[in-house]
Amino acid sequence: MTNEEQVQYLNFLVKEYIGVTKLIASTKQRLQSLPGEDRDAEFDTLLKGQNHETGLETIKGRINRELEKEIKSWDVWELWAKNIPGIGAYIAAQLIILFYYRFVPVCKDCGGSLVKGDKETETGKVIKTLICSKCNKVAKEGLLNHKLEYKDFPTISKWWAYMGRHTVDGVMPKRKAGVVSNWSTVGRTLGFHIGDQFNRQQDDHPYKAILNTRKLKRQKDHPEWSKGHVHNAAKNETVKIFLTHWWTVARTLEGKPVSEPYVGALMGHTNIIKPFYWNGVDGDK
Repeated sequence: MTNEEQVQYLNFLVKEYIGVTKLIASTKQRLQSLPGEDRDAEFDTLLKGQNHETGLETIKGRINRELEKEIKSWDVWELWAKNIPGIGAYIAAQLIILFYYRFVPVCKDCGGSLVKGDKETETGKVIKTLICSKCNKVAKEGLLNHKLEYKDFPTISKWWAYMGRHTVDGVMPKRKAGVVSNWSTVGRTLGFHIGDQFNRQQDDHPYKAILNTRKLKRQKDHPEWSKGHVHNAAKNETVKIFLTHWWTVARTLEGKPVSEPYVGALMGHTNIIKPFYWNGVDGDK
C-alpha cells in the first residue's frame, strides 16, 4: 500500500473500532432493559458468539489486532507509545490520525475541495450543505471522496487547543448549540479516555504518579472543591502532560523544532517533565 492508502486504512480501522464499541454498549443496554432475570447471560452469544468466534466482542478484538499490525508503520508508536501501559493501539491510532492528518472532502465531478455553504430547497428553505469551491456544484448525497492533507502543530499550545484541552477563564470550553467548535470533539473525548486509562494503572506508573501528585496539590490549593472536581482537574493536567510528550516525541522523530512547554519557555519554570519511556532517537527505547 502507498502511504496514503495506509493512512486511509488506519482511519477506517479506527472508525470501525468506534462503531463496534458503540454497538456493544447499546446492545448491553438493550439486553438489560428486557424483562426477566439473567437476560445478559441468555443472550450472551450476541456479544461473544458461539464458542467466542462470531460475537461483537470477538469482532472488536479482531479489529484491534488489525490496528496493532497496521500501526507499526508509525515510529511514534513503534519507538515510544507502545511501551506506555494504558496507551493501546486504538488510542495511539486515533492520536496519529488527529496529530498528522486531515481528510478533506472533494467534489466527485472535478476534484475541488468541498466547503460548507447554504442551499435553497424547492420549498424555499435554506439548508446547510457542502459546495465545491471549484465548480460550485452542490455535493451529492452519499459517501464522499476525500483527499489527504497533513497537519502541523508548531507549538504545544496549538496541539492542546486542537485536542480541546485549552482553557477559557480557567475552565475548558463547552460546546454550544449552533456554534461550530474550534477544537476537536473527538480529541476532547479521547483525552478523557487517556485520563481514565492512566487512572487505572498502578501507583508506580509515571503518569498515574503525576495524577496522584496533582490531585494532592489541588486538594491543598482548593479545599472548597469537591472530590470529583479535584480528580477531574488532576486528570486534565496529566492528559496535557502526556499530550506534550506526544508532541515532543512526534516532532523529534520528524526532525522538526521542539520548543519548551509554555510554563518553561515563558514563565521561567525549570521542572519540565520529559517524556517517559523515551530516551531520544538514538537512545535505548
